[in-house]
Amino acid sequence: MSSATIPVSDIKVVKFGDTYQVEGRPREDFEIISVFHPSNLPGKQIIVGRISMDPNAASPPHTHGGAAVVAITIEGTVLNQMNDEEPIVRRKGEIWYEGPGCHHQRSENNTQEKVSFVAVLVVDDEVVEAGYQNIFVLDAEREA
Repeated sequence: MSSATIPVSDIKVVKFGDTYQVEGRPREDFEIISVFHPSNLPGKQIIVGRISMDPNAASPPHTHGGAAVVAITIEGTVLNQMNDEEPIVRRKGEIWYEGPGCHHQRSENNTQEKVSFVAVLVVDDEVVEAGYQNIFVLDAEREA
């Protein structure tokens, strides 16, 4: 799996129907597993989601609506690049953290195996009051 740093400007994102994707690559699947409203975090909620990526799948550059995110790989190997940092590769059982405002430049499955990971997001209620799609803000949608 290549882990070379690729500037976000070199990632070509195209619109296919109503969906933005990295050119020539399938998108990830995202499923909300649970939503919690802890009484000790007023104005916030915890969203637990499962992300699955087929071989060669990639997510376009994005942010998470100001959420703090902790993720754990449960199957396969995923490559991530946050902000202008070096890419990280996480295998089954390994975790990573994305702070509020983190720019997720790359999230890719560069293997021939399926990848899945679970993400736990702590997000402000107001971010998702119009819908949970607001926890995945694509750069291409903001620029359109």
